[in-house]
Amino acid sequence: MHTVNTLKTVKLLLFLLLLILPCAASANQQDYIEATGIANIVDGRRDTARETALQNAFRRAVEQAVGVLVQSESVVNDFELIKDKICSQSAGYIKKYTISRESFDGDVCTVEIKALVSRVKLEKGLDSHGLLMKKMGKPRIVMLLSEQNATQEKPSFWWGGNSGDIGVAENTIVTKLLQKEFNFVDRDTILSHLKQEGLEGKLYANISNDAAVRILSSGDAEVAIIGQAYAKAGNTAAGTNFRACQATVSARAINTDNGEVLASFTSTATVPHVNAAAGGAQALQKAAGECAEKLQKQILERWKRRVTRSGVVKLVASGLSYAELKEFTALIKERVDEVEDVYERGFSGQTAKLDLEVTGSAKDLAATMSNMEFNGGVVKITSLSANALELQINTK
Repeated sequence: MHTVNTLKTVKLLLFLLLLILPCAASANQQDYIEATGIANIVDGRRDTARETALQNAFRRAVEQAVGVLVQSESVVNDFELIKDKICSQSAGYIKKYTISRESFDGDVCTVEIKALVSRVKLEKGLDSHGLLMKKMGKPRIVMLLSEQNATQEKPSFWWGGNSGDIGVAENTIVTKLLQKEFNFVDRDTILSHLKQEGLEGKLYANISNDAAVRILSSGDAEVAIIGQAYAKAGNTAAGTNFRACQATVSARAINTDNGEVLASFTSTATVPHVNAAAGGAQALQKAAGECAEKLQKQILERWKRRVTRSGVVKLVASGLSYAELKEFTALIKERVDEVEDVYERGFSGQTAKLDLEVTGSAKDLAATMSNMEFNGGVVKITSLSANALELQINTK
């Protein structure tokens, strides 16, 4: 009896295994992309033509993978440019491949492959070539970095009206971030707004996050990099004319509409030099270079979390009574798919301040909530920025 039961169990397991294996094989095959590459045979060099056709097949496989990934992200602007940048390095994204068929017909070589494209590497490549920037709406950045070299008596900073030159540290950081396709705003535009507000020359070198949010309220930049860079020179080493020139660059990146800190880092560097000013400049450049690398990694990581997970959008809603607030928050949760949760942060008069945990952007929220009806009134969007939204509930 025991033997009979064992045989039944074995038969059942074999049956289940036969059901599972085709599904597993099908799922595995779905990861592979079929692609065909062709190349002309020149001077009878079949080996060269075969390699060229294989590389062409790699490119076509990666093109297909990029197309699926980009469309799934709903980001198609400048798609051809991004695709060309990625596909020019297509072999680096192929995890493994098999050649299904190869043939030589006249002067043409054809290679058919099944390739497994690394999604992880592809996502990193797309992000490094600007896809992440496009997902975030290409945020504009402004630098608020004061600088004081070893021979200067006080720091220079453009928002104080005492310097029109770009400092060594700022120039280094901007250059590094431009190479990563960050987008910078012309500070002259912001300076003109400061003049209009009568603030030129009245601000300090060591600017606070709140002050930065206030002076950038015109909406000319979505991100500000704030900080200080300074250098000092020590005494000359015994028996030489060299002195240790040390620089410190401390910077943080914030959202200009809500003051949220995206990144922060402090770096130091020491350069021996006979000239204090030249040595200080070199030390500033070295420290700023390291600072730029750390900041860009932190900012990109924060933005990546923002587009793949939930983030916070600050909402100011006017035209509500306190009794209506609970009903309004319930409506948001019910009607706006992007909203995961709502947190009340304050109420005054007929204005409520809310934090919305969302999976989309403030722009998505504005599109969904605009003209939404509530208690006989209509929602009108009055202000919109990258991470904040203001609305007014108007009576019909």
